Amino acid sequence: MKEFDIRSGLVYVNGLDTEKFAGMLKDPSQCYKFYWLEAILKLTWEEERELTFDEIIDEMIWAVWHSVTEYHLHLGPAIRGKSENFLERIVKTLEQDPDLPRPVTREGVLAAIRRNEESIKKDKNNLAACVPYRLLSSFLEEINGRDRLWGSRGRFIAYVQQVSEETDIFYTIVDGRGLQKRVRMNPHWRQLVLDNYQVISGWIRMKKAQFLQDRNPGVPGIIYKLEANTEGGRKLGHARALWKAAAEASRCPIRDIYTGDTLKETAFELDHFIPWSYIANNELWNLTPMDGRLNASKGNRLPEWNRYFPPLAENQYVLYKSIFTYSEVRERFEKCRRDNLNAIWAAEELFVEGNTQERFGQILERNFRPVYEMARLQGYGLWRGAESLAGGGVSV
Repeated sequence: MKEFDIRSGLVYVNGLDTEKFAGMLKDPSQCYKFYWLEAILKLTWEEERELTFDEIIDEMIWAVWHSVTEYHLHLGPAIRGKSENFLERIVKTLEQDPDLPRPVTREGVLAAIRRNEESIKKDKNNLAACVPYRLLSSFLEEINGRDRLWGSRGRFIAYVQQVSEETDIFYTIVDGRGLQKRVRMNPHWRQLVLDNYQVISGWIRMKKAQFLQDRNPGVPGIIYKLEANTEGGRKLGHARALWKAAAEASRCPIRDIYTGDTLKETAFELDHFIPWSYIANNELWNLTPMDGRLNASKGNRLPEWNRYFPPLAENQYVLYKSIFTYSEVRERFEKCRRDNLNAIWAAEELFVEGNTQERFGQILERNFRPVYEMARLQGYGLWRGAESLAGGGVSV
């Protein structure tokens, strides 16, 4: 099989044509096929039943929620200079719902869908008008892409039913009214999916990541942005120990670049200057100590560059000097290499002995600024910082 390169790991059922299955995701112009197929797999995992177009699309909306709202990913190509993706538009409409609970949950999104049915109905109908039918094209080699059959839903549904009587097609469509049409999954295909769920899910995830990377060329770590961010991806233990060791060895207090305040060595958090949700790594050069109360205020925004990059660079140089002055700090630094020092420029130019403060700052800015600007272009907002933390509160 050409597309399904992982077929050697599959358990086959009744001689099903897995090459036609792989062809379902071939050459997509939009992301819809990935999420439609993935939704069917998830919804039929626990029980064999017919699925309405409506509930499949609802599952798709939840599947893209964090990619759109948290990571600012574009799900398809820009048309006439703006996104024309139906799923993106639906999510951005629902995001404005004042009754949407925070943090956002699947149940909360489904409830918001019900409350906003009229506002998103057109986009849901547009999805339902094409995706369920076109996904089956690899099983229908007898009709070409311009055949009039594609424009006649009733005739198409009848044709698929006829084909299914002679061969195992992935699913058939049960006619109904609008979004209440239903998908009936072939039992043989369902069994293959159940037997190979992890392999097939991983394949869909890979194809989806490749598609989204092409549509978001300046965005790193797309594979990490297909679902909600979890703290499990934050490997900051060694970096935190490094900052603490530097403060102890140099007897130079840890400074919060956003307030100018001194931080206690036992009570600080490490902040990603460029949010993790964009940069998707824990590189040492992007981390800075911060008051935990203020961190929640910053959230997923970019600190104002002219105001906060200079103190960041100064803080980073203080750490750098400690690394090459004190052996105990150097030992901690070496433990950071695996999780916190993977950028070649940082390992081979920035954190090498002999840099003056001026050169250190130049290297840092030359490599840091383009990443920052790409995050701005991706839609990340600016954070102008806190003026005070008086009374234990945060002023922004």
